[in-house]
Amino acid sequence: MSNQLKKELSMHQVIAMAAGGMIAAWMVEIKYWFELSGPGSFLALAVCALFVLPLCLVYSEMTSMLPFAGGENVWISNAFNWDIGFFSGWALILLYVMAMPTVSYGIATMSGYIYPLEFNQVKVIAAIILVLWYILTNFEIKWLARIQSVMFWSTLCVSVFASITFITSDSWSYANLASSPSWFPNGFTGFSAAVGLLIMKFVGFDLIPQLAEEANFPTKKLWKTFIISLGLTLLVYGLAVFGVGGIVTSQWVMETDIVDPRVADIIGMHWLGLAIVIMGTITCITTLSGFWLSASRTIYGAARQRQLTSKLVAINKYGQPWKANLAVGVLSIYFTVFAPESWINYIYSIYGVTAGLVYFMVAVSFLILRKKQPNWERPFKAQAGSFIGIVSVLFTVYIIYTCAAAMSFSSWMVLLLYFALGFGFYVYAKAKQKSDPENWTAHILTPDDKEQIEIDSAQ
Repeated sequence: MSNQLKKELSMHQVIAMAAGGMIAAWMVEIKYWFELSGPGSFLALAVCALFVLPLCLVYSEMTSMLPFAGGENVWISNAFNWDIGFFSGWALILLYVMAMPTVSYGIATMSGYIYPLEFNQVKVIAAIILVLWYILTNFEIKWLARIQSVMFWSTLCVSVFASITFITSDSWSYANLASSPSWFPNGFTGFSAAVGLLIMKFVGFDLIPQLAEEANFPTKKLWKTFIISLGLTLLVYGLAVFGVGGIVTSQWVMETDIVDPRVADIIGMHWLGLAIVIMGTITCITTLSGFWLSASRTIYGAARQRQLTSKLVAINKYGQPWKANLAVGVLSIYFTVFAPESWINYIYSIYGVTAGLVYFMVAVSFLILRKKQPNWERPFKAQAGSFIGIVSVLFTVYIIYTCAAAMSFSSWMVLLLYFALGFGFYVYAKAKQKSDPENWTAHILTPDDKEQIEIDSAQ
């Protein structure tokens, strides 16, 4: 059996996967946005998205040139070397796996609106969901993609409807939005910090490279999936801030467990609150789905480059990397079951630093490969390449600086321990290259591998 993934994903399904990964249970997290920058977090989100846009164009070109599972790892390995690619891939796995406790925390908070549950009870429920999702991920991806599409597009409609309902209600006023207590209660410092830290809410566009190998449409059109998913995410988050901020104060938001449903109750629409809770729970599942698939593809891609054991490239009869899925299942259940209730307090900064490092390396790799491999085929080639590359580098440096400054001692320990574990795997891989070169000789995927992979995928 060929160890290649199947091309079964349509454009709207890839968009649903990527945007579904970005759009999570904001009705729980929105209070942290208001804590950073009040209702001005709407503008912080917009500015953050504006700077993510050049990064999306960088990703679009790199994905069309090297459309392999593992994405960033492959690009960075080509620009630098196998070793740096290893640690970049390791950082990418952290981004995806750390998203798993989002399911537990999101469901825990939202359940309190209907029926309060102890946090440990919710962890059990979340673990059951993860086991069920593991089972689903081992069947043909087209079925999972269809489920994801239905959930994502329906939740998108409900969220936009809810925000528009808030804005058009008699309780909403621009005066309240501008005076709660001000647009930017923490001044420029809080706003600028929010621009950097809110990059976490756009982690998800980078799922697209992981799924590119399974897309059944031309790679030159992948740029549309990046731009549309980014736009939809900004639409949902922006409307949410605008809708809530015009009805209640920033202080009220920061002291509330789950914001949007409580706001629905204030305007006398309890039924809308229930709909938001149901929709919010579904967004947790779509986030889980997108990040799970990306994590397994990242592990699969690393194994194909012999950075992890080649046993992880095993594909079952449904075209799924079942051993990589199993690895993700074990990691996700571990992070969900053992994640403390206070994890949300430091995950933003860890996420931001890790995302910043990965995006920085991608942006630099983009500039290097433009000069190092100018003749490689680029079905989509970004205009003003040097400019968008430099803008992306500067923005990612700012993300790293802002998020690192916000990290606590506990956050640094989590990050250092994770990379210490990765270093252990790296040393093991280097040792195996000497003792078992047949199975561990370093390999870096290039455009020369595309044709053979496409042939194998069609079998």
